[in-house]
Amino acid sequence: MSGRHSPGAEHLAHQVQESQTLLDRLERDADQYPRLAELQHWQRARLQETYADLKRQPRFELACVFFLEELYGGRDMRARDAQLERATPIMSRMLPDHLLHAVGEAMRLQCMSMELDARLSQCLEGELDQAEYARAYRRLATWEAREEQIGLIDDLGRLLKRTVARPMIRRLVRWMHAPAVAAGFGKLQEFLDEGLEAFGEMGDDADYFVDTIAERETRALVRMREGSERPFEEWIGDGPDVK
Repeated sequence: MSGRHSPGAEHLAHQVQESQTLLDRLERDADQYPRLAELQHWQRARLQETYADLKRQPRFELACVFFLEELYGGRDMRARDAQLERATPIMSRMLPDHLLHAVGEAMRLQCMSMELDARLSQCLEGELDQAEYARAYRRLATWEAREEQIGLIDDLGRLLKRTVARPMIRRLVRWMHAPAVAAGFGKLQEFLDEGLEAFGEMGDDADYFVDTIAERETRALVRMREGSERPFEEWIGDGPDVK
């Protein structure tokens, strides 16, 4: 098991602090991001449609919810991060270092996605559709950061696959469920449960799932960089259908 000052525990603690700092800034300077909520709503709809074919397959359904809504789709993370800050010292004594590192990488992906979306929202000028989304991308021109984000999705997916391949880890997290909820760590426990269950359900198909996300997001990124105003047409036509 991990020691209090293990690399995984330190990485996790750092990422939680980074996330909280970002959320504090976005709340404090909310008037600078008037279209962030709109963009995140659009982004969630876009992701749902882009990967609808995966979600229709039972082995990928849980992973779609976890990756596309929990990590990459802008779901609110304040309550869970507050629990993580309090729970990290306990987790560092109970969980192996590689699992702590995986949770830290999940926090890093979510924080990176939120930061990039916040900056992108400031570049929106017209009604939000595929064309305006692509134009905002080109105005912001954070191509390397987006490539890093996609790379992190790929790395995290493979890290989680290796983690769930160890049966002891899933048993340990299940054992922690009742004590964690009783101690007020329900959001955190839900996050761990969902992530491990999702990748456990996929088994060896996790590589296909992660490859599909990385490949589609990269193709869309290249199209936007080359000037396309319908970068997601291949998967969602004129969508997304934002309700």
